[in-house]
Amino acid sequence: MNQSTQSTTPENVQITCRRPQFNFEGTPAIWLADPIKTHFMNALSVLIPYSEKTVNEIMRKNIDQIQDSVLKQEINDLIKQEGTHALMHRRTNSLLVDLGYNKIIFFEKVQKAMMSLLARCSSKAFEMAMPAAFEHFTAAISRDFLAHPSYWTNHKNNQAIEFTKWHALEEIEHQAVCYDVFKSLYKNQYRLSLVLTLMWFPVFTISTFSIQLYFLHKDRVIYKPKYWPKYLHFLGRSIRLFSKGILNYAKPSFSPWSESDLSLYKKSLYQQNQDNVKR
Repeated sequence: MNQSTQSTTPENVQITCRRPQFNFEGTPAIWLADPIKTHFMNALSVLIPYSEKTVNEIMRKNIDQIQDSVLKQEINDLIKQEGTHALMHRRTNSLLVDLGYNKIIFFEKVQKAMMSLLARCSSKAFEMAMPAAFEHFTAAISRDFLAHPSYWTNHKNNQAIEFTKWHALEEIEHQAVCYDVFKSLYKNQYRLSLVLTLMWFPVFTISTFSIQLYFLHKDRVIYKPKYWPKYLHFLGRSIRLFSKGILNYAKPSFSPWSESDLSLYKKSLYQQNQDNVKR
């Protein structure tokens, strides 16, 4: 094991557990730019509570093996953030069930059963790759959401969008932590690229798009030909987004943070602070 690895989170990034309050009353059913994007984010919300619970459990299990005090503190801060995210998404999922999307409960049970099975039969390295893989996907989506508001929101504004901005900012904030822990415990980083490519990329895309398709079916959107080109374009764009950079994890010099990430983070943090002042 290589336990001397230090945090790669930039010094001027503070992982902070914020506890904003959101009132979703009056939020439109199609709260993003169109039904396809809205129901993609709804699908992610279904998967988030148990995924983030799993991240926290694995981080707690491995924290005592980490020697770097900064990285240890970041793990604790990540756990606090993820706990808040899971709580908030359980609430939003309950609202979706109340709106008639009853299959959400079934999808949650399937996810829990699959994750429990993987936990029982996986090696320690494979288990530690899970949080790093989750953070790859959530960070990729978060960066894209914050960087391209015209694509995702069409410059709409409602509480669900504000909620997603908050979550996206915090996902970017801790995007390096699970990777740093994996790198600290397992020197051969090719494992992460291998697990991401062969396991988590297909699992994540199939599960998320399947739940999205359920929402689109429930609203009868997928049966309207005018949405088919948009839907196919969204699938292609999303697959490129999720797969981008997967092979880079095998490079010894790889760091999850880039200059553009830091610039986007600072801009988004400033905007969120300004929005909080206005409330």
